[in-house]
Amino acid sequence: MKVLFITGESSGDLHASNLIISLKKIKPDIKFFGIGGEKMNEVGAKIIYPSNRISVVGFSEVFSKLSNLIEARRQIVNCIRQNKFDFAITVDSPGFNIFMAKFLKNMGIPVFYFITPQIWAWGRWRSKSLSKYFRGLFVIYPFEKSFFDKEKIISHFLGNPLVDIVKPEGGLKKKDLPAGNPLIAILPGSRESEIKRLLVPLLKAFEIFRKKYPKSEAVIALHDKEDIPLTKKITRDCSNDIKIFYGKTYDILKWADLAIVSSGTATIEAGILQTPMVIVYKLSYSSWIISKILAKVKYFGLVNILFSEEIVPELIQKEVNPRRISKELEKVYQNSKEIKKQFKKIPSMLGNRGVYDRVANKILSMV
Repeated sequence: MKVLFITGESSGDLHASNLIISLKKIKPDIKFFGIGGEKMNEVGAKIIYPSNRISVVGFSEVFSKLSNLIEARRQIVNCIRQNKFDFAITVDSPGFNIFMAKFLKNMGIPVFYFITPQIWAWGRWRSKSLSKYFRGLFVIYPFEKSFFDKEKIISHFLGNPLVDIVKPEGGLKKKDLPAGNPLIAILPGSRESEIKRLLVPLLKAFEIFRKKYPKSEAVIALHDKEDIPLTKKITRDCSNDIKIFYGKTYDILKWADLAIVSSGTATIEAGILQTPMVIVYKLSYSSWIISKILAKVKYFGLVNILFSEEIVPELIQKEVNPRRISKELEKVYQNSKEIKKQFKKIPSMLGNRGVYDRVANKILSMV
């Protein structure tokens, strides 16, 4: 049996790798191919094209990576034509994956969507494509299931995989971090464009905060080792000697008193680990204009969407400036006990553990 995976960023690579492990438990002889990263490679998948080359945030950034997207599409199409895949699984990244799903279905290959795109926020026109080209849709938030039910599209909520993976590994001890009071975790995002856009105002915000709270310290938590050179350059340019870590985000969030977090899955991860935060979100100007037209949600931070109320402050575009971030961070610091109390509810809202195993079993039952 041969299975194709298509992911478009580091989080998708992680989820795909865990789903591969669960599929192997049931059918050890499955061979895996696809677009992915280090995590998929580590569990035995043959990587056709690296997913980090097609990772984008916002609409305008598609153009900056257009040549990579075209090359990835060419290579994966060749791979599909050369191999007889029993089924395919796409993870997030709708712009690329919906097109590929259409091609795969025309080739007679069943396609499953694990972690469906956030069309409930924007892109509702894509709902018909999801219904048409995918045999199964697997959502990871209860409100997504409600959305698809209203659209009369069958979907499956078997829990959120973050309940399985968000736990400190213990590789980073408290003594390995600066003895800050408070200690602030800075999470500037997993994409190069996010780091370039966000890290400078986040660092400057911390400097303002530290003037009022001189015992405070900060650390930067990165997803990938490849982001270290860029991050070091930015910190040097800001004359800042903040410690930088990669691959230790959960340990850092466990020990941190506060966090400044780029909007996305990381806000849920910080919530699970009960770290009070300020959420920041900044797109290119053109992407922002388009998102304003298309967006259909009151909040953009996933943790606030989950609660249907603003549990923690979220700042967007021009609001992402040092003084405003520092001001909101101080409010969060003063209200941290109440925020942590709310965050304790998150795991029960996301379902039970064993999500990857349940999804793997369900997919194999539908092939």
